[in-house]
Amino acid sequence: MSGTPAQGVASVDDVRVRVFLADSLALWRVAGTVEAGEPPIVAVIRANDGPILWVERPSGQGMPFRWFVRWRGAAPGGPREEHPRACASLVGMLNAVRGALGVDRGAAVRIAPAPGDG
Repeated sequence: MSGTPAQGVASVDDVRVRVFLADSLALWRVAGTVEAGEPPIVAVIRANDGPILWVERPSGQGMPFRWFVRWRGAAPGGPREEHPRACASLVGMLNAVRGALGVDRGAAVRIAPAPGDG
């Protein structure tokens, strides 16, 4: 019974991660879906014209990272399917997902005073 609250918190966090990933797909203009997977898989991302990705939590406590990202592209059984990318942060996980989907990073946003101000 003591594991129940932690599982409840993890499931709420998992829902937030899936919403965040779905919002990221929309921002990147990637047509696809984000759905729940069987634990330990947090999210399954299916790009309409690309790979299938899995975001999962590592089993065991005390792991130095929070997620694994693995994907299958044109070649099932490829190296990422067998050796997932370990991600220590949400930013790292998002970068792995973006890279697997082939989304261009784009230009960094720069904030500067307007010409003539100063």
